[in-house]
Amino acid sequence: MWHSVTAEEALRLLGSSPQGLSRGEAERRLSEYGRNEIAERRVSPLAMFLGQFRSFLVYILLAATAISLLLGEVLDAALILAIILLMGVAGFLQEYKAEKAVRALKEMAAPRAKVVRDGVVEQVDARELVPGDVVLLEEGDRVPADARLIEAEDLEVDESPLTGESTPVEKDPGEVLPEDTPVADRSNMVFMGTYVVRGRGKAVVVATGMQTVLGRIASSLEEVEGERTLLEVELDRFGKLIGTVLIILAALVFLLAVLHGESILDSLLTAAALAVAAVPEGLPAIATAVLAVGALRMARKNAIVRRLAAIETLGACNVICSDKTGTITKGEMLVRRVYVDGIDLELGPRLHVGNPSLSGNGLEKLVFACAIYSDATVEERGGRLVVRGRPTEAALRELALRAGLRSVDGYPVLRNLHFDRVRKRRSTLHAMPDGRVLVLSFGAPELLLERCRWIEENGVVRELTDEDRRRLLKVVEEYAARALRTLGAAYRVGDSSLLDADVDEVERDLTFLAVIGISDPPREGVREAVETARRAGVRVIMVTGDHEATARAIAGEVGIRTEAVLTGSAVDRMSDGELERELDRVNVFARVTPEHKLRLVRLLKRKGYVVAMTGDGVNDAPALKAADVGVAMGIKGTDVAKEVSDLVLADDNFVTIVEAVREGRIIYENVRKPIDYLLSCNFGEVFAVMGAELLGYPPPLTAAQILWVNLVTDSLPAFALGLEPGEPDIMERPPRGRGERLVSARRLLAYALIGTLTAGLTLLMLHFYAPMGYREARTAAFVFFTLEEVLRSFAFRSERRPFFRGLLRNKALLASVALAAALSVIPVYSPLAEVFDLEPLAPADLLGVLLFMAVPLASIELGKAVLRAKAQPR
Repeated sequence: MWHSVTAEEALRLLGSSPQGLSRGEAERRLSEYGRNEIAERRVSPLAMFLGQFRSFLVYILLAATAISLLLGEVLDAALILAIILLMGVAGFLQEYKAEKAVRALKEMAAPRAKVVRDGVVEQVDARELVPGDVVLLEEGDRVPADARLIEAEDLEVDESPLTGESTPVEKDPGEVLPEDTPVADRSNMVFMGTYVVRGRGKAVVVATGMQTVLGRIASSLEEVEGERTLLEVELDRFGKLIGTVLIILAALVFLLAVLHGESILDSLLTAAALAVAAVPEGLPAIATAVLAVGALRMARKNAIVRRLAAIETLGACNVICSDKTGTITKGEMLVRRVYVDGIDLELGPRLHVGNPSLSGNGLEKLVFACAIYSDATVEERGGRLVVRGRPTEAALRELALRAGLRSVDGYPVLRNLHFDRVRKRRSTLHAMPDGRVLVLSFGAPELLLERCRWIEENGVVRELTDEDRRRLLKVVEEYAARALRTLGAAYRVGDSSLLDADVDEVERDLTFLAVIGISDPPREGVREAVETARRAGVRVIMVTGDHEATARAIAGEVGIRTEAVLTGSAVDRMSDGELERELDRVNVFARVTPEHKLRLVRLLKRKGYVVAMTGDGVNDAPALKAADVGVAMGIKGTDVAKEVSDLVLADDNFVTIVEAVREGRIIYENVRKPIDYLLSCNFGEVFAVMGAELLGYPPPLTAAQILWVNLVTDSLPAFALGLEPGEPDIMERPPRGRGERLVSARRLLAYALIGTLTAGLTLLMLHFYAPMGYREARTAAFVFFTLEEVLRSFAFRSERRPFFRGLLRNKALLASVALAAALSVIPVYSPLAEVFDLEPLAPADLLGVLLFMAVPLASIELGKAVLRAKAQPR
C-alpha cells in the first residue's frame, strides 16, 4: 500500500517525521516488530544424514544385512553395510550445502544503516531498524529494509537481486502509484537487499525482516517442499518391486523345499539365503558412480551438478522455463543499431571504422564522442577487456571498444551536467586542443531534438528542419518497436564562457548527430540451442520481469514462438484452471513476479510436464526449488539461487542447458543399462536355484558364489556400461516424460526370458557334468554362469543397435569384460576353490563349457534384429 500514498501520508501513518523516531520509540517498536533479519530454519546434520536412508531399496539392503548376520555370513553383511554407508555419506555431503539457502538470504541484509533518530544522523546495526525509522541512502549502499522514499536526488537502484533485470531503476519520491503496481514498477520505493548505484535518497522504513519483499521470498522458499527427483522416485519404486518379487520367489523356494522333504528350518534358511543372494547389492553403488561420472563430464561442459540424482531428470524435461536477462541474453546493454548520416546501421560484434575523430564521418565522430563522453571504466580480466559502469555508459564505452578505441588522449572533462528526470539527458564539457570547449549531450531523442538547431549528415552541418524531426522521431519509434532503448547524440563547440553558463545556455543550439538503439542482445548460439531443444521435444518458455515488448522481441530473435504473450497482471486475473489451459500455447511471460514464477512451475508440473527452471536472482529461488530441476547461473547468480539449485551453469549460458539436457538423457540411459544387465543376471541366478530345487538337483550355485558374481564379476561390466557414449540420435527422440518407468512390465518379461534361458543352460551344465561328480558339475555351472554373464554385458550397450557397432568407443567395457572374465575363473584355479566349494576343470571340460556361453548373447542380438526389422517403415 505504501507506494499508493504520498511520502507525507506514509510518515503520518507510520507515526514518524523527517526527523525520525525517538530512541525510546525505536526501542519499543523493536520489541514489538522484532529484529530486521531473515528468519532461518536449520536442519540438524544428523537428521539430514539419517534422511539419506529413506529409500525402500536401502531397506531391502538392510534386511539382507540382518539375514546375512543370522545366517553367519559376516563378510556378506559387512560388504552390504559398507555400500549403504557409502551412499549415505555421498548424499549427505550434497544436501548439507543445499539447505544453506535461507542463510545466504540472511547474508544479503545490510550490516549497517544510516538512520535519523531524534533529528540526529547515526549509524546503527541494520537489524535494529524498525518501521517508521528514517534512513539515508547514497551511492554504494545496500538498502537495509523496505522503505518509502521521502527525498531523492538522481537516485538509481540496482534491483536485479529481486527482479533479475540488470537495468538500474530510476526513483521518484513524488510519484503516487496505483495499488496493484508490481514491485518492479514501484519507483517511489526501495527494497531490502538491493543496491544504490547512483545519487542519494531519504526514506521511511515501512517493513522489516520477514515482512519485506525479500522476507516474503524467504518465507515462500521455506514453504516450497524440496521434491524428490524422478530417479529417486523410480529407484524407490524399483526397490519396492524387487522386494515384492524377492518375497514371492523366496516363498516359492521355501514351498518347493518343504515339498521335497526338507525340514522347515532348512527350507527357511535356503529361501532366506536365496533372497539375500538375489538382491542386486552393487546396483546402488553403481548408480551413484554413474551419476558421479556424469557430473564430472557435465562439469567439463560448464554445468556443475549440485544434486546427483537430479542429473537424469534434466534429460526427462519437456519444458525449460528460462529467465531472459543474463541467460538467454548477455545481461549487458550494447549498442545494436545507430541511425547516422541518414542510414540505419545494424552493428555486429566487430565494428570497422576508419579513424574515429571529430573530423571523420558520422559514425567515426559518434564512436569518438562515445569514447570521451562515457564515464564507464575498462578493466583487463582473464585476458579480456571488461567494461564497468552504469548500463548506458557501459554500452557507449563498449561501442568505442568495438571500433578499437580504448582511450583518447586529450579532451579532458571540464564540467559534468548530470542526468535528471526532467531533462532526461547528461552533458559533458571537454577541453579541445585548440582551446575551445566541446559539449556532448546524450539523452532521450525527443527531448534532445528540442534543444537542437542543426543536424550533421555526411560531414555537412545544416539547419534541422521539421521534416528532419519527423524522420528522426519515426526512427525512434521503429527502434522502440524492436524493444531497443533509444538515445540521441548531439554536440556543439563553443568558448570557455560555457564553463560558467547555466544548463539551459549550455544545452542550446546543439547539432544532432545520431539516434542510438541499445538493448541486451541474445547470447551467441541461443537460437540454435532453442531449435535443438524443439527437435528434442523440449519447449522453451521465457519467463521474465521485463516489459512485454522487450520480451516479445528477444523471444522472436532466438526462435521462441511469440503468438501468445501473457503479462503478470493478466496472470493475476486468471484462475488456476484458466491459466492451465493457456500454458499449452503461451511461451512468453512478461512483467512477472516471484509468485508468478512459482505458480507457473507448479501448474506446469500439475499438467504432467517435467520442468527445468533457470534463474539467477533471489526472485527465482522459490521457483528453482519447486521445479523438477533448478538451474542457477554461476557468474551473475545470487548465492540464494545457487544454493537451492540442482545445477549451476558456470558460464551463465542457455546453450549449456541444452547440452546438459543431452547429457541428462545419456546418463539416464547409462543408469538403466546396468539395471537391465544386473536384473537379467539376478533373475538367472534365482531361476537356476529354483529350477534345481524343482528338478531335485543340488543347488547349482551357493550363496557365497552368487555374492562373488554380484559384487565382483557382474559389477565391473555393469559400471562400464554406465560409461557408454551417447547414441547419435539421442536428441532426436522425444523426452521420456514423467510417466515412463525405469523398470516396466515389458522389461520384467525380458529379464524373465533371459533369466530362464540362462538358468536352463546352467542346469544343462549341471546335468551334463553330473557323472563327473557333484563338485565338478557345480564348477561347470559356475564357470558357465559367470563367463556367460560377463560376455552378455555387450548386448546391453544399446536396446536398438548391434553390440559390435562402435564397440571400441567404450574401452572401459572391453577392459572390464577381460578383467571380470579373469576373476570368474580365479576361484576355480586358485586356493579359493576350497572356499567356494569348486573343483578345477580339465581343459577339455572347460572347452565344453565355453562352447555354450555365447548362446544368451546371440539370442538377445537376434531379438534386437527382429525388433529393428519390425520398426523399419514398409
